[in-house]
Amino acid sequence: MEQIIMAGKPVAEKIRRELQEKFAGKDLTLATFLIGDNPAAQVYKRSLLRTAASLGIHTRDVVLPKETSQEEAEKVLRELSDDPQISGILPLVPFPPHIRRLDLVQQMDPEKDMDCIHPINGGKFYLGITPWAPCTPRACMAILDYYGIPLVGQNVVMVGYGEVVGRPLTLMLMGRYATVTVCRSRTKNLPAITRQADVILSAVGKPNLITEDMIREGAVVVDVGINSVDGKLVGDVSEAAKIAKASAYTPVPGGVGVVSNLMVMETLTCRL
Repeated sequence: MEQIIMAGKPVAEKIRRELQEKFAGKDLTLATFLIGDNPAAQVYKRSLLRTAASLGIHTRDVVLPKETSQEEAEKVLRELSDDPQISGILPLVPFPPHIRRLDLVQQMDPEKDMDCIHPINGGKFYLGITPWAPCTPRACMAILDYYGIPLVGQNVVMVGYGEVVGRPLTLMLMGRYATVTVCRSRTKNLPAITRQADVILSAVGKPNLITEDMIREGAVVVDVGINSVDGKLVGDVSEAAKIAKASAYTPVPGGVGVVSNLMVMETLTCRL
């Protein structure tokens, strides 16, 4: 069995070429909005800003201290949204525990929401009346499509059911006629479930959560986790497990995150 490393770079480059044509001669500004100093969010943000610059997109980097109050965070995001020079906004998660996510994101103009986190956009997505799903789930699907991974009729296990990745990705997988089992933090006997999967996707944010004994031989693994351990980025699935068992897998770093950046830029095309 020839193992496929589903690197994000060739997928991203294909999308990049398409976007370069669309953005040529356009004047767009993407704002990132971060509260605190979460290491994974910082890594993602730096990569995102580089990607934007490579496409000729202006950027504005807004960072607030983690102690910022709910009221102040809402004020800053509202002002950013009201700025006519800002084409799109990407709030970076996770927010600090004291921040009420829903109240905060509703301060954005839904048209400037680049990651489908405003409740109006989320509702449209779940009703199937918008193509703008959240960026990271779209990146996962783009990778699976690029590498020709079949989904119809496959047993797929989605580990994690967060609002940003797990929930929307589950819906997208079901839309491709996959049989999807969703596992959460309180799922009993997780290894027994993941061992039945043809395709495993993990978006928990817990380093090396899935080990070699939890993957059946020949499974496809999409690792969405970005975790910082001793200054090194690792995924939810141990690299040893991927190498030993998977027929195809996404590396961390260099996998889903690379494509997710381009999906943010692709969402900006709705502002053209």
